[in-house]
Amino acid sequence: MSAVHHIPHQQGEESVPKLDDTIASLENLIRLDTEATIGDLELLVRVNQNAAQRYRAMADAAEGLQTDSDYLSGKYAEVSKYIKQVDELDDRVGELEKVVRELEEWTGELEVKVRRLRR
Repeated sequence: MSAVHHIPHQQGEESVPKLDDTIASLENLIRLDTEATIGDLELLVRVNQNAAQRYRAMADAAEGLQTDSDYLSGKYAEVSKYIKQVDELDDRVGELEKVVRELEEWTGELEVKVRRLRR
């Protein structure tokens, strides 16, 4: 029985270095995996920071566009009253042109009548 007991003891002694190697390999694997994960997380942090900077720049640009839009809306309000006046003047000019055409027509008719009377 002592031999049977001795054999497992020898196998146990032989398996200790293998177990130590396995544990060391697992520790190394876990360390490398952890380092890779940390690297990935650091990369994600940098990507998020860059995205946040881009979004801040876009927000600033949008704010600038809003300011420009407000300014242009104010200018359009100022100009729109003049546009309305120009449109009214254009309508009046159209009416005057119509009157001028009628006067020219009447003038032509009067000239014909005056020529007839002179004969």
